[in-house]
Amino acid sequence: MAVVKIEALGKAHDVANFDCGSTDLNHWLRTTARQHQKNNTSKTFVLIEEESPAVVQGFVTMAIRDVTPKDDLPVAMAKKLPMNVAGYTLARLAVSTNARHRGYGERLLFEAMERVCQAARLVGGFAMFVDAKDGAVDFYKKYGFLQLPNDPDILVLPIASMPEFPNG
Repeated sequence: MAVVKIEALGKAHDVANFDCGSTDLNHWLRTTARQHQKNNTSKTFVLIEEESPAVVQGFVTMAIRDVTPKDDLPVAMAKKLPMNVAGYTLARLAVSTNARHRGYGERLLFEAMERVCQAARLVGGFAMFVDAKDGAVDFYKKYGFLQLPNDPDILVLPIASMPEFPNG
């Protein structure tokens, strides 16, 4: 089994040949991810295998989220919350078509959760939101994310509901 690492997107990573099967996600990684990273508007982390460290097997992009009105959240979740809640966004997550069925999507999702938990411990925040792309809603629902009532392609998971991570 390949030894994998997740690290910040850098110049050494070959984004030009990444293909996850989604034209939009491929294009975003190739043309926008580094620009956003440089401007500090989002951060992209890539999953690589140690034997081929330039080849991007998958990636996850994270950003701060604007405050969300509690009325946009699922009703049961919104109880006892202030009028607006702060959170984080998992904006994009993709795995190369060549690396499917290796658990890399889950690994990237858990990496994002761990980073959100670390940030929330330092500065607060209620939840991690996901802007699900290309029919990925069911993937996130397996991990406890709930769809927003008025936009089912946006899902939310309270930070308090996330697994505990040993290094965080």
